[in-house]
Amino acid sequence: MKTIGITLGDPCGIGPEISAKALNFFSRKKLPFKFIVLGNKSSFLKACDISSIKSNHLSSIKEFIDIKAKIEYKNCSSKEGGEVSYQSICKVSKLFKEKKINAIVTAPISKKSLHLASYNFDGHTGLLGSLFNIKEPYLMLANKKFSTLHVTCHMSLSDAIKTISTEKVLETIKIGHKHLLKFGKTNPRLAICGLNPHASEDGIFGTEEKKYLSPAVLKAKRLGIDIVGPISPDIIFRDANNGKYDLIIANYHDQGHIPVKLLYFDQSVNVTLGVPFVRTSVDHGTAFDIAFKNSARAKNMVAAIIYALKMIKI
Repeated sequence: MKTIGITLGDPCGIGPEISAKALNFFSRKKLPFKFIVLGNKSSFLKACDISSIKSNHLSSIKEFIDIKAKIEYKNCSSKEGGEVSYQSICKVSKLFKEKKINAIVTAPISKKSLHLASYNFDGHTGLLGSLFNIKEPYLMLANKKFSTLHVTCHMSLSDAIKTISTEKVLETIKIGHKHLLKFGKTNPRLAICGLNPHASEDGIFGTEEKKYLSPAVLKAKRLGIDIVGPISPDIIFRDANNGKYDLIIANYHDQGHIPVKLLYFDQSVNVTLGVPFVRTSVDHGTAFDIAFKNSARAKNMVAAIIYALKMIKI
């Protein structure tokens, strides 16, 4: 029987609540898999209590690894929340390396909390990359209509523009194409966003398209990849949502995140690619303002778990 490791995220956010609700959902079914849960147990029990979930009835849980901490529920970033988040991720990574779990699903953490605890990572993606000695993990957002893979992600816009190169873009295209093939798409259709307005309008608004993006697309086509672009960012997501493309290549964080969250906030899944492990997550933050009010919905967490199960062929 396969096992999924779930980290509860920041104990002061909605991670414990959406995890409890998701585990309650799966506990009602006969499953060919189990969960190992990692995080602050008192926060989890508090989440179960406010959600009217009987924690001892969560039959889907195989084991609970408690990250003990004195938590003050102030509904904001904290050093304690960062420490719990960090330790949970480290321990779940160790479980994967030891082949005790088959996939990792993470509830949201606070980057500020991580930094308050002196762990200066850009979030899950960078931390997991460090733990597995991967320099450049890639962040993909997947939903029922299309996926979006980012060439650059958690960095300033000025740094993102400087990072763009033909080689970097081509590698992103290849990683996304390979993932879709493994996921069952026989002939994935890809498209890449322009970096500049109107994809530079033939050089009027910039030169990155001509210098880096178009050459990468040409090389990808020579490898047999079905890809078009660069296409103006203000139209490409509309076309993808209408079924024209399976994967969009976005050049920087907001270019990919804003349209996806606008269209499919409750359904999108954060998937880490270019790494030797399976990891999915929700595509939203800690939502400290609604934590422990029984108002957080678990739909996104359930979707993240289901996507991870598909990746490990369950």
